[in-house]
Amino acid sequence: MISNYIIFDGSCGFCNKFLMLIAINDKNNNFKFVSSLSDYGVNLLFKYQITGLEKSTIILIERNDKIYSKSMAIKKVILKIPFYKLFGNFISIFPVKFSDLVYDLISKNRKRIMKNSTCKIPNLEIRKKFIM
Repeated sequence: MISNYIIFDGSCGFCNKFLMLIAINDKNNNFKFVSSLSDYGVNLLFKYQITGLEKSTIILIERNDKIYSKSMAIKKVILKIPFYKLFGNFISIFPVKFSDLVYDLISKNRKRIMKNSTCKIPNLEIRKKFIM
């Protein structure tokens, strides 16, 4: 079965913690998580001709080959997680330009926001969702 891929900056503690939250709550296994620094991530970026975004934003590649980044990727991901749909619907009321502006502000300051870049080692079930 083809997965929805979430490509993320593998060296960002903020990104890692957010994705761990998503992985834990992704009860329907909607997503596979891929570091942009991994061979698999590099191959996906090349396949879909994605350049320039891989170190500054989250990228969602859906099963139907639709590609989303920044706030739209976050919204699409959150809407597939049962307990976070309300938040996804809430951010949907804002125009994409505004949501991307907020996303860019957080992205630019993410390493200052999350000074601790270490992550808890997930259990085996969660680790299966990550492609290295």
